Amino acid sequence: AHQPGGASPSPPNVYLPANFKMSNAQLAFFLREAQITGQTRSESFVVFQTKDLPAINISFGPFARDQALSKELLQPASPLDIPGQLTVNWKVRAFIVQARVFSSNPTVQVFFYIAGRDWDDFKAQDKLPCVRLHAFRDVREIKTSCRMKGNLAQCLAQLELPPSWFNTNVAPLGRRKGSGDGLLDGLTSETLQAELYYTLHEPNLDGECSEGHRGGGASRGEPPSQHPLLRIGSISLYQASQEQLLVDKQLDKNMFLRLPEKPLKPGETLKIFLYLMPNSTIEQFTLKVKAKKGVNLLQTKSKNAQWKVDWEVQSGAKHSITTIDVNKNKAVKEVLGNVEVMQLDFEMENFTSLSVTRRINWNIDYKGQNPPPDSEKVVTELTVVQRDIQAIIPLAMDTEIINTAILTGRTVAIPVKMVSIEMNGAVTDVSAFVQCKSSNEDIVKVSMNCDYVFVNGKETRGSMNARVIFSYEHLSAPLELTVWVPKLPLQVELSDNNLSFIKGWRVPILPDRRSTRDSDADDEDDERRVSRGCTLQYQRALVKVLTQFHTTSTEGTDQVITMLGPDWQVDVTDLVQDSLKVADPRIAELVDRTVLVGLELGSTVLKVESPLAVDAVLGEAAFSVTDDKVSITELRVHAISGLTLSLQPSPGNSHTMVAKATGLQTLTAPKQEASLSLWMLFSDNTAATLTYFDPKDYNLNASTLDDKVVSVSQEPQQRWPVLVAEGEGSGEMVRVEMTICEACQKTKRKSVIASAAVYVKVRFGPEEDSEEEVTTEGEIELVPVTSVPIDYTNFPTMSNEERPTDSDEEEEDDFVHSPRNMTDLEIGMYALLGVFCLAILVFLINCIVFVLKYRHKRIPPEGQANMDHSHHWVFLGNGQPLRAQCDLSPQQVESPSNPLEGVQTCCHGDHHSSGSSQTSVQSQVHGRGDGSSGGSTKENGEDASSPTSKRKRVKFTTFTTLPTEELPYNSIPIADEEDIQWVCQDMGFQDPEELHDYMRRIKEIA
Repeated sequence: AHQPGGASPSPPNVYLPANFKMSNAQLAFFLREAQITGQTRSESFVVFQTKDLPAINISFGPFARDQALSKELLQPASPLDIPGQLTVNWKVRAFIVQARVFSSNPTVQVFFYIAGRDWDDFKAQDKLPCVRLHAFRDVREIKTSCRMKGNLAQCLAQLELPPSWFNTNVAPLGRRKGSGDGLLDGLTSETLQAELYYTLHEPNLDGECSEGHRGGGASRGEPPSQHPLLRIGSISLYQASQEQLLVDKQLDKNMFLRLPEKPLKPGETLKIFLYLMPNSTIEQFTLKVKAKKGVNLLQTKSKNAQWKVDWEVQSGAKHSITTIDVNKNKAVKEVLGNVEVMQLDFEMENFTSLSVTRRINWNIDYKGQNPPPDSEKVVTELTVVQRDIQAIIPLAMDTEIINTAILTGRTVAIPVKMVSIEMNGAVTDVSAFVQCKSSNEDIVKVSMNCDYVFVNGKETRGSMNARVIFSYEHLSAPLELTVWVPKLPLQVELSDNNLSFIKGWRVPILPDRRSTRDSDADDEDDERRVSRGCTLQYQRALVKVLTQFHTTSTEGTDQVITMLGPDWQVDVTDLVQDSLKVADPRIAELVDRTVLVGLELGSTVLKVESPLAVDAVLGEAAFSVTDDKVSITELRVHAISGLTLSLQPSPGNSHTMVAKATGLQTLTAPKQEASLSLWMLFSDNTAATLTYFDPKDYNLNASTLDDKVVSVSQEPQQRWPVLVAEGEGSGEMVRVEMTICEACQKTKRKSVIASAAVYVKVRFGPEEDSEEEVTTEGEIELVPVTSVPIDYTNFPTMSNEERPTDSDEEEEDDFVHSPRNMTDLEIGMYALLGVFCLAILVFLINCIVFVLKYRHKRIPPEGQANMDHSHHWVFLGNGQPLRAQCDLSPQQVESPSNPLEGVQTCCHGDHHSSGSSQTSVQSQVHGRGDGSSGGSTKENGEDASSPTSKRKRVKFTTFTTLPTEELPYNSIPIADEEDIQWVCQDMGFQDPEELHDYMRRIKEIA
């Protein structure tokens, strides 16, 4: 990892590396509060759905603690508090069956049921509470009760309002506008309101609910309710009149119909009124009425003497057509306002089905008065039912859906039931006969059989009032739900986004995953290079995936509501850990699903793939595996002798709870064991617990400094050493060393990666100061681990003397051999090296044979036959260039028969010498006496500090093969005078003639 420059970064967070789990919960999440209040030492969690009391399980090493949430902690004070029953998700839902109540039928009906309860849980049916319905009219109150029962935990409360509540001063309701009618003058007048509330109470000893006071005043003699009044809504009160039950239907711009609003029953007479609009000039017209079989026109009549009505009926097999001629009597005085033209009476025949819909077609002909072009047939639909059904109510087992299917791909479904409410109070399950449709399938879907609503992960948004419309016969009703969806993209967090090499920590290379660094072995001093099967360890990072569940307030708006508030994030790592993938698996991989391990140099992303859509990414985080090297600046080791776990409500949110874990440090009994908590702090200001790394990649050894206080036990099956209390005492009693694994260990001594002294406290007897323990290890939140800092400054850390020095690192660069198979390239290189060695051996043997063959040859004495070639006597120097012109060491050629024996010469092999002399001298170079090569480093163009200057090199020595005695020696050229004077000034020749004579004698001798 690499930390950018700038202001001094905060130290990395360390904490007790314990494992936390939650059991017995159907839907629960660990949370992390946004860090707006600074670092904390506690973490929260929330439970959404559970049948039993959830339990928190915490474990570290051999220690484990379990604690179940108390009912008081999980379920705050609620009206649905049933003894011995967990009702954390229960919610009472109330539905007003009819919001308008008429004095002719003054019954108020309210349907109650419990949502959030498992419908298959039958054990609590006999413990369900009673619901008391309260109706308030000004200062007057009446109430009634009903007992919740059945698998739906439902009941219908019916309350009859007294006549005095319907004041005679109440204005009439007026006429409601029909569909497509915007010209009517009937407006809804102000009406009286009554308010409805409910309370919950326990049934009496007989299991019955007290009815309460049913009169029109305040109840007396009853104790006040133990629970607060919960508002249901309001109802409107109307005086009974025929006009209040009619609805208008527009025929055209001149006329409209007025007909009953409520459904009809078989055998009932239907009365429909035809009205003329105000200011209409129509005086005559023909009305044709076409009715389906089963609807019979009994009569037509006009109460208004201004209109004359004549009609006739034509009956068919499927329909009957009635023609009505209407003429205006001009002698009658005009009437202002809407004019009633006539009344039509229809009779409904019997049928066998539960309900039917009858249609009547209406068509007006104005007898050649050029009717307006918008004149069309108008259809009125009449519903005829066997039962007097007031309403249908859809019931869902829960009112909220948390759409985790987007993250997991697993469908989340909620069962749905449909009940009908009749006027007589009958409640009927009609779930098998309903039809349904979702108003927006991008939010929630409904099954084909309308028996459950669900989300399957293909949704795009949430809603506070997602609607599914259910219909039964002529009635329809919406089911409203709250749908929460995860906020995308998900927030993928890594404890370290730049994974670097760790100095001094070598690990074996796996046979199936060899690093590309094997191919580069030019730099022998680089720790990053692979040698003999080991390489440097990479840093590792912990993966966390966070999000927020949110929804929109109303459909079509942008107002976003976040679950639990905008400062909370939900940890969904467990839900998406199977979808975590590294984009380039050559660079890194995931170990144990949530630990990121670097493999090769490069940059890539860790992404959360969608479980449903191909190539869809729910969130990602970029990271790099670099060739930077970081050192372990500190090894923090703590002795943990036990764990404590406490659960308490969150002070900032009533729905969340806080779990605090404490690691105890004091050993309080003989032979009590303590485990080690180890953290490594790196030079790039990151930290990692040793549990992230494979135990095969390191050795952890501990030694006691005082075996009378504490001893060390390290069994082969144990991962880390265990401390055992022997006697009372405290201090830095144990020393811990972390070394590299055996496969990469040096043969001379162990390579220590890091070491530290461990503070141990042994005090037999009960603990006296628990607060001390809290400050030593701190309170640990359940998740996330990256945001729970612990103050470890009270504990000893590794001193500078204990840290590896530079010299140690240089020595540790010599990797030990780890047995592994050779590659094809290595086999080829070794074969080529063998061929070279064989060739050199043959060449050396040839040279030795040559020397032995000609070692007794002598140069002929002076006066023998002429020798034309003299290069065999040229002195063989050390072959190195002239360092200084005067720094020459003359040598003597020791040859028993050489006439020149004892004569000093100064001939040398300078590169600037001309002719064949230069070539001869340079080609006959012997090693110096001190074993070094004769060549100058500078002259050869090689820096002394070059890495190649330290390598061992194979030196080749060449020899000039002497010709046989039979060959003439004529090929040695004679240098010019300047060269002779420069080469052999020390021979004593001052006059050039002397040199010429000397050279002439040499020729004669040759």
